[in-house]
Amino acid sequence: MFIDSHCHLTYDPLFQNIDKVIEDCKINKISKLLTVSTDLITSKNSILISEKYKNVFCSVGIHPNSTKSEFLKFNEVSSISNNSKKIIAIGETGLDYFKFKEKKNIQIDSFIKHIELAEKLKIPVIVHNRDADSDLLNIISKSVKNKSVNFLIHCFTGSLEFAKRLLDLNCYISFSGILTFAKSEALRNVVKNMPLQKIMIETDSPFLSPEPFRGKSNSPSMVKYVAKTIAEIKQVSIEVIAVETSKNFNNFFLSNYEY
Repeated sequence: MFIDSHCHLTYDPLFQNIDKVIEDCKINKISKLLTVSTDLITSKNSILISEKYKNVFCSVGIHPNSTKSEFLKFNEVSSISNNSKKIIAIGETGLDYFKFKEKKNIQIDSFIKHIELAEKLKIPVIVHNRDADSDLLNIISKSVKNKSVNFLIHCFTGSLEFAKRLLDLNCYISFSGILTFAKSEALRNVVKNMPLQKIMIETDSPFLSPEPFRGKSNSPSMVKYVAKTIAEIKQVSIEVIAVETSKNFNNFFLSNYEY
């Protein structure tokens, strides 16, 4: 059984076809989903979805690309963060200097506030990173040193050196359909040199459909294509990847969860 550690069930077309999405997951042996929020509205909807479906968990948070318009709503996000036991993470938060390089300070402030909220709730942080390796490492390093916060770097596309530095900070790293792309040889080399005990798999659906579905809407049921690619890289069976990545998810997010 696979686990999609990062999808956006609050985004269309997934949101408008949610029952079918959940049914497709059953057919394709996807045992759990983590639907990740990006603003106040998706945080509220993520909670509603997770409460409706037993195998769906959720996060609450504000995406770095939404900080300009949503940062003032952080207190509202914080206020709903303990409204459901299905909330198992804070995020996605982090830094994105590719789209909003001039908004660094707002993003950094938001990231730190999310980390502080995660510390308060004793749940992990889901991290988005784009072109912000240095600042990201500095913030995580300080947080790991001063706080008992765990970090998952989602949709990793960085270098092997960057991955190793994150591993030194005890971060987990998640890979998406990008890993299957023809031009992602360097990324596949990162996976080859990473311990399986620190890897999770995700779709980031409805985005980033894996090969051979690029250009089409992605869905959680396609996480098996990411698992298949990792199995080929690691030269193990896909069943091993399913077991190990699911174990990593459960240990990271659900070690203290009461069913």
